[in-house]
Amino acid sequence: MKLILARREDPNASVTSKPLAKGFTLIELMIVVAIIGLLAAIALPTYSNFVLRSKLTETAVQLGAFARDFNTSKQINGKYPDDVSVGVIPTNSSGLTIDKTQWETPTLLGGNWNWEGANNHSYAGISIDGSTAEEEDFMQLDTIIDNGDLSSGKFRKTPNGRYTFILEE
Repeated sequence: MKLILARREDPNASVTSKPLAKGFTLIELMIVVAIIGLLAAIALPTYSNFVLRSKLTETAVQLGAFARDFNTSKQINGKYPDDVSVGVIPTNSSGLTIDKTQWETPTLLGGNWNWEGANNHSYAGISIDGSTAEEEDFMQLDTIIDNGDLSSGKFRKTPNGRYTFILEE
């Protein structure tokens, strides 16, 4: 006795039907990649501007803190400290409570903090020496601090080529 198994077929099934494919087509994937690229192209400049604005604001805050320290020193000693080398905190003056690590750390705009005392300059001020930032960035910083004009006001580009926050002339 032979047992014959009959195959039962679905009468509604098409003869040419294929199994259902799973996944995305190449066209669908290309559309998704194009949309992501477009969103990134729109978001990147906005993000870059946000990062720059954050750096400028932090630099303005640091300048203000340093200026308060130097002004306190002047009140205690009757004059601002003498000029010193780039990146060095004046030690010939009491009342300066500047954190040495913060003063010696490069600025967020590149370069180093520098005290320009009135004994070597026609002003006393805090400058940024050797910055790698563009002049446009310093113009924006000047807008935050002062008048947006690097040739006048409290924050300006001095004859030695440094961007300086003037405390006294």
